[in-house]
Amino acid sequence: MSLPIRHASQQQELTCTTQLGAIRVSGEDCHKFMQGQLTCDIDQLQENQWVFGGHCDAQGKLWSVFRAAWMNGDLLLIQPLSSIDASLQQLKKFAVFSKVDITDASQHLSFKLQLQPGKTSSTPSVKTEKQRLILNLTNAQLEVSEQPQKADYGSEYWLAYEIEQGVPLIGPPLTTEFIPQMVNLDKLGGINFKKGCYIGQETIARMHYRGKNNRELRQLTGKSEQIPATGVQLERAIGDSWRRAGAVLNAVRYDNGEIALLAVLPVSIENDATLRIKGEENSTLTLCPPFDNQELSDE
Repeated sequence: MSLPIRHASQQQELTCTTQLGAIRVSGEDCHKFMQGQLTCDIDQLQENQWVFGGHCDAQGKLWSVFRAAWMNGDLLLIQPLSSIDASLQQLKKFAVFSKVDITDASQHLSFKLQLQPGKTSSTPSVKTEKQRLILNLTNAQLEVSEQPQKADYGSEYWLAYEIEQGVPLIGPPLTTEFIPQMVNLDKLGGINFKKGCYIGQETIARMHYRGKNNRELRQLTGKSEQIPATGVQLERAIGDSWRRAGAVLNAVRYDNGEIALLAVLPVSIENDATLRIKGEENSTLTLCPPFDNQELSDE
């Protein structure tokens, strides 16, 4: 399959990706246990809804970012495969005294993203059809089916879509590097500040109420010989020198040779800043306008 075009979410395309997976949580203590683990409000999540959320360590730094939805009475945390092992291990560690079953369901599910230009979704709704879920996204639908994945095609479109939508995909080596607000999880509606205690809540709430966050997720486009890997550093020009600017989360190449990426950068960075990839002196990157999604988290 060809590489995605610029503005991939504006192209009609079906992708089937093996880069996605899910943690499945079941058992009579599911609601109570997961409510104390995640940034989103599981108690308010209805069967016809999905919600962004984060799983953090005690310092409020992210193990994973996911889309949460109910499937046949079980909670699914849909996320990149790269974040599942670390998150799963931590959830199981705290679940010893709770009546919950927490498993990696990735091998038993398939994930298809149907890009549908012009199909906006004002609410994160879910449609259930027998052995599958359909999550309505902006300009797309994500289908989760209880059948093993048999093919992988168009994963670049899925990655391009997430980058263009400003969805942070957390994984090594940036596991437990960022507080949720630094990757705009609050703007995606993935933090509920009224739900009470959960692991990492104190740090996250303090940053929110004191307004101390000095980093945010930004999209950049430009030219580079290589697609930068997760964790690669970006540099910004200051006079005749280059200084560290931030870290790449995810990147993709379009069919015109241009790359697009998400990076965590200082809030104060100028929109016309000159940036490059560290170690690639001939690379050039331009900041896209800040994501216009308003803060959707509950106050």
